[in-house]
Amino acid sequence: MSKRFENIFKSEKPKTKLVSYFVGCYPDPDTCFELVKKAIDNGVSIIEIGYCTSEASAEGPVIKLAHDYVLKNGFTLKDTIQLVKKIRDYNDHVGIVLMGYIANLYKYPIKHFVQDIKKSGADAVLVVDAPHELKEENELRDALNKNGLSLIKLAAPTTDDKRLEEIVKISSGFIYQVNVSGVTGVKSANENDVTNFVKRIKKLTNIPICSGFGIKTPDDAKKMANSGCNGIIVGSTFVKYIQDNINAQDLTQSFGIRVKSFSEVLK
Repeated sequence: MSKRFENIFKSEKPKTKLVSYFVGCYPDPDTCFELVKKAIDNGVSIIEIGYCTSEASAEGPVIKLAHDYVLKNGFTLKDTIQLVKKIRDYNDHVGIVLMGYIANLYKYPIKHFVQDIKKSGADAVLVVDAPHELKEENELRDALNKNGLSLIKLAAPTTDDKRLEEIVKISSGFIYQVNVSGVTGVKSANENDVTNFVKRIKKLTNIPICSGFGIKTPDDAKKMANSGCNGIIVGSTFVKYIQDNINAQDLTQSFGIRVKSFSEVLK
């Protein structure tokens, strides 16, 4: 596990960490950097940076629209890695996860990708569409392990016990607990379902669990924090806020206030 993650989850304050997802370089690299800075300053413990692809199969309409916007404007995975370097230079304590799809890494290729994100100061990678049986996923995991970086794995409500055992064995950093089936930003999470799923995972591992998908409001975040998870992941809600206010002069300031409305309920 990344040492930075160890320190984040060892800390007792806040008890439940806020994890914030951003589409890398959205709406542009400079604005994205300012938005991430505001998130860090307002209580986010871990930043997820989505690197863009035209085949974002797990993304709902909000995040897909942001992916398309970034690609249309010509920003690439290398631009996102440069963004990570700027974030790390700004703050040495926040966790940084690069999140996306295996095709981008295969083209990069994987070995060079891991070398570059290590230099940039990233802590982990989450690949949405790469099951652990896939050769490229194994290649990525080996390279990350050799460089002291974490591979974050997804665990979905439809994951059976046998497969869940396999997933937790190869995970490090934290488990991304998917609260609802389907794509991002569409359904709302159910508190009882999330609590039961957290209990299932905790029977198998001591790795921290971060709960994502279906968390739309600070009240949702507060309820999900009662599930026993170690972190709350907010994605589509924040991306939608940026989309809705993309031309506002006070976007970064108001975004910071929006983030704080989530972090302040996770004391």
